Amino acid sequence: MKDKLFTWYRLGFKNIVIVVSYRILKKLGYYKQVLPIIVLGNKPIFSESVATPNKPNKIKVDYFSFHSIAVDSPPNWFDNPWNKLHKSAKNRGDGLNQITETKLTDTHWSDIPDFIPELGDIKLVWELSRFDWLPKMAWSYKQGDQKALPLLELWLRDWAKKNPVNSGINWKCGQEASLRCLNLLASSLMIDNNFHKPNEGVLSLLEAHASRVMPTLHYAMAQDNNHGTSEAAALFIVGDYLIKHGNTKQKKMAIKWSKKGRFWLENRVIKLVMDDGSFSQHSITYHRLFLDSLAFVELYREHFNLKEFSIAYYKKMKLASKWLYLMTDKDNKNAPNLGANDGAYLFNFDNSSYRDFRPSVQLSSVVFLKENPRDDSVRHPLLTLFNIDTNKFPPSSHKPSTSLFKNGGYAILRKDRGFAMMRLPVYKFRPSHADAHHIDIWHKGVNVIRDGGTYSYNTDDNLLTYFSGTQSHSTIQFDDRDQMPRLGRFLFGNWLKPSKLNISNNSKGHISSAYKDSMGVNHERSLLNTQAGWKVIDKFEGFSSHATLRWRLSTESWTLKGNRLTSDSFDIEIKSNLKLSLKLLEAKESLYYMNKTMIPILEVTCKEFGSIESIFTLH
Repeated sequence: MKDKLFTWYRLGFKNIVIVVSYRILKKLGYYKQVLPIIVLGNKPIFSESVATPNKPNKIKVDYFSFHSIAVDSPPNWFDNPWNKLHKSAKNRGDGLNQITETKLTDTHWSDIPDFIPELGDIKLVWELSRFDWLPKMAWSYKQGDQKALPLLELWLRDWAKKNPVNSGINWKCGQEASLRCLNLLASSLMIDNNFHKPNEGVLSLLEAHASRVMPTLHYAMAQDNNHGTSEAAALFIVGDYLIKHGNTKQKKMAIKWSKKGRFWLENRVIKLVMDDGSFSQHSITYHRLFLDSLAFVELYREHFNLKEFSIAYYKKMKLASKWLYLMTDKDNKNAPNLGANDGAYLFNFDNSSYRDFRPSVQLSSVVFLKENPRDDSVRHPLLTLFNIDTNKFPPSSHKPSTSLFKNGGYAILRKDRGFAMMRLPVYKFRPSHADAHHIDIWHKGVNVIRDGGTYSYNTDDNLLTYFSGTQSHSTIQFDDRDQMPRLGRFLFGNWLKPSKLNISNNSKGHISSAYKDSMGVNHERSLLNTQAGWKVIDKFEGFSSHATLRWRLSTESWTLKGNRLTSDSFDIEIKSNLKLSLKLLEAKESLYYMNKTMIPILEVTCKEFGSIESIFTLH
């Protein structure tokens, strides 16, 4: 109980009260009263022309910007492709009960539980209703594909018909509703004069979504993550859009939405972006989602010449933009597989690789830093939509260098063709991974020492514990437990803090960090930049049974002989006065949501207190 009380204190008692109040209001039926189920009319959204439903001819859609899955046209909006649960399940005789099916489609969203065992991961149903396919179809239309417009109109009208406002699983999350709004507005930019002369159908759809977001806005803010920024962004620009184009009733509500959205955008950015540019979620992909959504807001604001945000807001956005730039490897344009990863890649109209961070680095650099990281092979489609001439911006002035992000908990040492990143035991906001002292090493575009990823937010307990736990990171695990006790699916307790933290900024550079966990274990890790590569020194004491050092390796051929592991790209030599057991094994890795593969790992185990040196020689 002590662990929970302390964790609640760190989360903020105000946030806890808001979350508890939200749950109580759901049980009391409050949201059913203020957000009644409404059926929208079958009015044109973007086009009078509608494609003919053609279920035998499947259309491929990218789930989480990685899995190409063939779906009907229009799709089943309640389908989980990974287990094929949908509304007609009872007719297939597979044992699913009618209550579950009804909850997905015909129940008010506030009566739908967060976890439905028969359904599996709710995000697998939500993915199509996030509307990532919509701007891709609109982009195809803009490029000359005349069939794309009636097709997207068919899908949109079918979604509106099958998902009455506030009814069913696809209205459950305010952030999902907000991302639909952003995709709707981005798509309208590509379709003839729709952006400046919208149809009544799209205005009604935007109104319905903003109305859904507003009553639960404080719940989103209490999460201290991108739920708040996404929902504030949607309210701000949807509100302004309806002020310009809506009817009298819509304009009256829109004034409040836009004002509220602007206020919370300022509030969230100033609070959630730390003074070193780190974002509250300790995640590469969530940092990208945050930047992309707010870059769209800023492009919209500039397009309509709206009032600027505060100086403090832009200062934080500049820092956040630099953070992503410095975290991105310059040889292969990827970034460490850091923290939670839900597969989100907003505004990926042109089907860029999910793990190519250059488009987002360019977008945020141009929009917030007024600089252009020169790369002729990249042009973010949003910059094209808003007619931004990237050539008028000077080259990026912030060059990669040794960097300490002491507020977010990261340190980077660099070489000419790579870098090493160390995750420090610093958690100002709640950690979703127990990843203290994890190290990433990049060399000539190869992620030679790496992180484990996420895989899924709702999978079996073993996989959930593995991917978010200490075992899936390149660090030391003590007594086969996590560095922090797990209090829930997305929550750890007893957040670590550094007992020692030092980084040098000389020609070579080194990082030293230490922590003492709640079980009395002391772990100190030093990362040194050497002429031949890197050296890591681990010192530890206080565990009960054993310590396990893991180095998660690149996917190449490895040979272990004695205390030396070799490959074509680099060698690892393990030195210690302790009695060690070295094993070359395989372990799971997830670079994309709902995808896992096997990679080699070096596992070093000892039962004594002391120190271990890991010497990396790069080829």
